[in-house]
Amino acid sequence: MPFLLCNSKNMVERRYVYRMWVVAGLCVLSSLIAAFTLRFTHWKGLPAYPVAVLPALPILWALWETGRYINDEKDEFVRNVLVQCLLGGIGGCLAVTTVWGYLTDFAGARPMDLIWVYPIFWFCVALCYPVVKARYR
Repeated sequence: MPFLLCNSKNMVERRYVYRMWVVAGLCVLSSLIAAFTLRFTHWKGLPAYPVAVLPALPILWALWETGRYINDEKDEFVRNVLVQCLLGGIGGCLAVTTVWGYLTDFAGARPMDLIWVYPIFWFCVALCYPVVKARYR
């Protein structure tokens, strides 16, 4: 599974890594644009909605590209490893957000900003990768 840099000779994997870097850049850029626009224009309500949704569009693109990569990857082992990591990421993200929800409800912890769910998901995917790979050694 590709992470930061892609030294793979697999063109499908190289395209996926390149597209994910583009998506990451657009996510940061659109977040900055939305933050500065809403901070300096002081828009509220309906006019602010399109600007507030702007940073979510690259995230939707990233999810699309991940599905596209799974579809295009011909190596079943590589595809299976990625799917297992994605399932681990979903499970890890669900566990973290559930535990935090209980901490918020029962222990008075500060509520988690929902903007952290997506990064937590990919962090959990990254944690699962070496575990899944180690299973096949």
